[in-house]
Amino acid sequence: MELSFHDQRVSYLAQTRYDNLYQEQTEEMTVPETMPEIARIVDCSGMVIVQNKSLDTGSISVSGGIQACVLYVPEGDSPALSRIEVFLPFTVTKKVPVPENSTLFYWGWLRSIDARFINSRKVLVRANLGSELTVLSPAEWTLKQLDRCPAGLACRTNVYPMRLPVCAAEKELQIADEVLMPEDCIGADRLLKWTVGAEIADTAVIGEKAVFKGNLRIRALFQNEAGALAAWQGTVPFSQYADLETAGEDPFVSVQPIFRHAELDTDGQIDSRRLLLNVTVTAQLVVTSAVPIQLTEDAYSLEGTFSPEWETRTLTPLLDRQTKTLAQSLPLPEDAERVLDWTILPDCPGGSAGELSAGLWANLLYYDRDKALQGKIIRDTVRTGFLRGDDSACRCVLSLSGEAQVQTDSIRLELSAVCDTEKQTVFRNLCGGTAEPGKSAGGPSLIVRRGKGPLWDLAKENGSTVEALQAANHLDTDVLEEERLLLIPTGLAARTAKEEEA
Repeated sequence: MELSFHDQRVSYLAQTRYDNLYQEQTEEMTVPETMPEIARIVDCSGMVIVQNKSLDTGSISVSGGIQACVLYVPEGDSPALSRIEVFLPFTVTKKVPVPENSTLFYWGWLRSIDARFINSRKVLVRANLGSELTVLSPAEWTLKQLDRCPAGLACRTNVYPMRLPVCAAEKELQIADEVLMPEDCIGADRLLKWTVGAEIADTAVIGEKAVFKGNLRIRALFQNEAGALAAWQGTVPFSQYADLETAGEDPFVSVQPIFRHAELDTDGQIDSRRLLLNVTVTAQLVVTSAVPIQLTEDAYSLEGTFSPEWETRTLTPLLDRQTKTLAQSLPLPEDAERVLDWTILPDCPGGSAGELSAGLWANLLYYDRDKALQGKIIRDTVRTGFLRGDDSACRCVLSLSGEAQVQTDSIRLELSAVCDTEKQTVFRNLCGGTAEPGKSAGGPSLIVRRGKGPLWDLAKENGSTVEALQAANHLDTDVLEEERLLLIPTGLAARTAKEEEA
């Protein structure tokens, strides 16, 4: 007897490449002749700018730079800080085969950045860059679906609503805005240092569109006309949508922004509270949907012989997504009298089986007890509370949430952690075969034995069915937790129980 099948086509995006890379970028910077010589370096900050990312059939490439700023105390009696800007170019390249019509997602983050004094007119800037490269490629699995399970066979069929990426998109945002600092903030005559970060606050899929909103987080250090220094942090909200080719069932969208361009400056007025912001952000989107996949994972004959044919496919569905807010405390230097500004860089959490943890790098700018401006690097470790098993893959992202609070002897900050857990799983499905009926006479119709575990295994071992076992023993479960004595219908009795259940 030939089995009858029909096809189910499952279209999704397969992760065909994932790389997590680290590289150190260095650049020597000579102080222009028009600027004073260096007495002490007190601060260094930067942000990642992505200029180009590309895919071809044989390579992955991302290029850009780290837009960095160094602050130093000049030689002489001047209390004013001096600023040097430097751009550290980087290129990330992987020579690997890439399927056609693939999409590259890039995330780059600063793990650390500092500046070292070489001589009074030269500085070495050193930055540690983390890069995450993910390639998603169109894939399709044509499953054979059994039209019906013949009376002489026992079939175990399950439907798995697996979460798989089904659509990818990008949206470019051009944000130009005038940012007003509050009235209680001193005016900015000269902008010394600034950074801009992006955080996604909310996402949704509506019809064939992905919508998202978030904030640009701005932190600026400036000096007024009288020479006083002050820092300010604020946000600029944004919202946008992107068209999708497909959304699927029960979709949710992940958004990873990268900066293409970033500028911040005063409006040129004396002691102005108005800052001019101009940034270009590319939002990279992935839509993950519940894709129902029906698999006939096992089958055997109740009376006769069965020669099955199987197909296997390896998929990596999303098993779980967790979010947490983590509180962290960084100790202040013992000689710190007043904290002026800080740059905090959380790393990407990692580690083998066990708890995921990440390094935390902070550049602190403060006044000591002698009223002198000092810079200090603080290193710490963040424990996320997320656990990684030996056979699962976790991608965890840390970002600053809200504004840090300076206390008596520490800086208190909150981190937002998002952790996706995936597991590469091999699925088996019946795709063909023949069943030949056998003689029904000569065997017992009921046997008695002790059993424990899945009823399917007991039924298969004894030529029965799960339905027959449940009916004969008045069971409402398909797994026996403790060993017990069972009545097991076999042969024609098992087949009759199966037909009655159907």
